[in-house]
Amino acid sequence: MFVLLCSSYQYSGGRYKKRTVFIVSTLFINLDGTSRAQMLNMHFQYLKVANVRVRYLATESKGDPVLLIHGLGGSIESWLNNVEVISSHNLQVIALDLPGFGLSDKPKITFNIEYYSKFISKFIRRLRIDSRSLCIVGNSLGGHIAAEFAINYPLAVSKLVLVSPAGALPVSFKGTPELRNYLNIVKAKTVQQVRRDLLGIDKNVKSIEYNYAKMFFQRLKLPRAKEAFMSAFSGSAHAPRLTGRLHKIKAKTLLIWGKDDQMIPVSFLRPFIKMKNCRVILLENCGHSVHMNSSTLFNKFVIDFLKE
Repeated sequence: MFVLLCSSYQYSGGRYKKRTVFIVSTLFINLDGTSRAQMLNMHFQYLKVANVRVRYLATESKGDPVLLIHGLGGSIESWLNNVEVISSHNLQVIALDLPGFGLSDKPKITFNIEYYSKFISKFIRRLRIDSRSLCIVGNSLGGHIAAEFAINYPLAVSKLVLVSPAGALPVSFKGTPELRNYLNIVKAKTVQQVRRDLLGIDKNVKSIEYNYAKMFFQRLKLPRAKEAFMSAFSGSAHAPRLTGRLHKIKAKTLLIWGKDDQMIPVSFLRPFIKMKNCRVILLENCGHSVHMNSSTLFNKFVIDFLKE
């Protein structure tokens, strides 16, 4: 990964203000260890939202906005296989590191679903995103946040894509062995241990890209990163269940789930099937990280849905 730090100056209020942009050129990475010889220029920016400094990117492409919300332990890099493809279809892709993750601030607060739902609302308004045509795509924890947002702000989102979402699990659900093992990633002492824990997410993935695991490990070493990780998990696990409230979602919804998901088993999709405007796609030979490990199919399904 190559990072170039650039500064520009904008004249405002009688003086010049400095604006910093991080231009990152990085390889597309699949979690199975393969790399594509295709480069993606990602313009990372930073923005203060409710006194929290968050990292985000917004593609220069014009068109309806598509907001990507990553899962537990994720970051903007979780969407490397999706950003360029989706944006190439006349869609503006926006992705962020949620507070507590990636390179965004990690304040000493409780990271629950209510907080994240309100934060996304403030983030959208701060960027002046037109919510009348907004699509939100959320994976796992991000899917939980996206669904909660759509329930609380039904007129603020036009379409919704939920990828193996959390939030509809019964209160009695104590987690699968794979989920419990993944939580141990905060105890990892080496990159190899991180690779092992990431490998346990999906039985269809045979190896983990070293650079991805290294980045994950380094992010966990940032101040308060581990505390934020566990707080966000607890916040999702103890949040009011989406079940019984999904009918409040007005946006057309696409649900994508891997049949072999060992983190959040596909059997928990039943509450979503009852939604009036929800289309369900199950992918065979695919686990929890559909957008990363079956990105070609994922991108096609999402683009077709958004272009309808």
